[in-house]
Parts: sequence; structure tokens; C-alpha cells
Amino acid sequence: MSTSPSVMVSSTFYDLRQVRSNLAKFISDELGYIPLLSELPSFPINPDLNTVENCRARVENNADIFVLVIGGRYGSIDEKTEKSITNLEFLAAQRKGIPIYAFLDREIHSILPVWRKNKDGDFSGTVDTPLLFEFVEKIITQDKVWTFPFDSAQDIIDVLRIQIAYLFHDSLMLRSRLAGNELPSYFHSLSPTSLRLALEKPSAWEYKLFFQNWLDAVSKRSKLLKEYRDRLTLDLAEPVSANIAKDWMNTRLHELKGLVNSANILINESAQKAFGPQGKPGDAAEIILVSQMFGDVLETILKWSKRIRCAHVEEPYNKVSEELALFADKIVEQLYIFPKDSLRKIDEGLTLVNSDGKQELKLTMTFELANLDAYNKAIQNIIS
Repeated sequence: MSTSPSVMVSSTFYDLRQVRSNLAKFISDELGYIPLLSELPSFPINPDLNTVENCRARVENNADIFVLVIGGRYGSIDEKTEKSITNLEFLAAQRKGIPIYAFLDREIHSILPVWRKNKDGDFSGTVDTPLLFEFVEKIITQDKVWTFPFDSAQDIIDVLRIQIAYLFHDSLMLRSRLAGNELPSYFHSLSPTSLRLALEKPSAWEYKLFFQNWLDAVSKRSKLLKEYRDRLTLDLAEPVSANIAKDWMNTRLHELKGLVNSANILINESAQKAFGPQGKPGDAAEIILVSQMFGDVLETILKWSKRIRCAHVEEPYNKVSEELALFADKIVEQLYIFPKDSLRKIDEGLTLVNSDGKQELKLTMTFELANLDAYNKAIQNIIS
């Protein structure tokens, strides 16, 4: 099997046919890489997938580098998403975290400021649909992707030759940092964003790695989160008779308090040890381990709540169990919101660094239970 990098060229076909042909030749003949273009016989096709699914799958499964070329056509629109195939390929490349190089026809690039001031104007002489302008605007302003204007395929080739050289140089720098050693085993579980932070170690890398890997751990529990938020009961029912219901619920409450206590130890003690003394680099292995454990805490809490929702608790304790299941609401929200907010605050803080190079940012968190008053009230109703 070839180990050469694969370069996906994403664009509309008919208006950019020659550009695509020239890029394919450059990628294969000059770079020695594998060109991924849908018109080539070598383009992998899964006969069980439709055109849109095949193109997206090639990005997800095969592409190492993504080259986006935007001309005057938006292209075929997928009925399910109402986005063009090129747009969907770009989104897949974003999710995968591979290098993206975007090129915009110079005429479109020049007229974009005019469209911004008059979005209801008639630009049919330049583009086939205003959706193209909206796509470009999102790429530039929201996704913050650097976009190169071009007049010809040679303009794109000249830029790619330089940019891929930079990419190769960055790879050599990372290789030299590893000093020929194998990548530490704990790196293999990281997302592309977390891995980059762990290897490149930018400003505040310890904290950015911690919260990014925490978010990654949360995202791996998306199915359980969906069940929890929709209050689904996708498990077998555990029978809880009235004579044991009170002890059963007290045991569940004791379990949850233990999980909350563990989360507080992780954030206030374990994480601080991993970050290390001020002014000294943190321990990447410990940072990764501790941040991943927040995913374990979240998963256990979600399963805890699921067990209570699915349980068949006899009256009159069934109402109490319903309130008990809601105890986890606050901590589940904290486990999802806190790392996201912390990353945003760190990025904002880095842009406001004082002239002496110092910027103090305090991030505090105490995990707490919710719904205690409603739970006690439900118990009182039984007693009275």
C-alpha cells in the first residue's frame, strides 16, 4: 500500500475542468502525491454510496490534504442538507482536522465587498447563485480559513508549492522534537486539535490541551448525552419495591455524591498537579489523563441517571425517583459548558496580554448537585 500523502481537490467540475487537470498533474508528477479528483479513474468509489456520500467518504477516509478551489459556480446541491457537494467536502475536511488550502477566483474575490454592501443585488453575471457568496463569506469570516485569490491554475500551483514546503518543514520540526522516539502511547487517543497542542506547545498549551481534551472526551459520549437530554429509557427496568425504595434511592444519592466529589478532586487537585508549578511546563501525560477522566465521570453520571429513569419504583416512591433522576442536571451541564467557556476565555486572554507579556486569568469551578429542594419536598409529601 502506498504511503504517499493523498490530496483531495474539491471544486465544481465543468467551469474549472482545466484547473483540476493541471492540479492533478502537479500533485502526481511534481509532488509525487496521490491526487483525489472525482473524474480520475483512480478515484475510489463505493458502489453502495451515492455521489454525495462517496465524495464525503473520500475526504473522511483518504484525504491527507484538502485543496478547495472556488470559481463562479456553487455546484450541485444536496437535497438533504441544501449545501453543495463542495461545501459538504469542506465541512468533512474541517471535522477531520487536515490542512486546508482555499483558493478563490480573483473576480469573485474582487466583487465580494460589493456583495457585502448590497446582498440583494443582481450578481448573476458573476455567480450562478448568491449561495456561493454566503459560502465564501462563512469560510473567510467564521471559519477563519486563509483564502488565496487566483487567475489561473499556475497561481494555485505556485502557492501550493510554497505552502506544502512549509507543511513539510513543520513536520520536520515536530520530528526533531520527538528526537526519533516513537510517539508516546497516550497521544494516540488525541483528536487532531489536542495532538497539535501537545506537540507544538503554544502559549498556555497546558490549559488549552486540558480543556480541549476534556471537550473531546465529552463529545465521545454524544449518544449517552442525547439519551439523557431527551429523557429516553433505553434499558431494561430494574424493579424497586416500596419496602426497599427509600434505601435504594439513598444508595443512588450516595453514589452521585461520590461522583461529584471525584469531579471536584480532579479539577481542584489532580489538574493542578498536572499543570505543575507556575513558570514551569506541565506534565502532558498527566494533563491528558486527568482531562480524559472527566469523560469517565460524565459517562458514569449519565448511566447513573439512566438507571434511575428506567427503574420501576413502586408507589408512592415513584415520584421521588423522578426527582432523583434530575439531580445530575447541573453537573452534566457543567461538564459540558465549563471546558468550552474556559477555552474561549483563554483565547480571549491571550489576545489581551499586557505589554510585559503577562495576563492573569482565573478559572474556578465547583461541581454541585441540583434539584435537592424538589427531592426533599417529594419525600415530605410521602411522609405527610
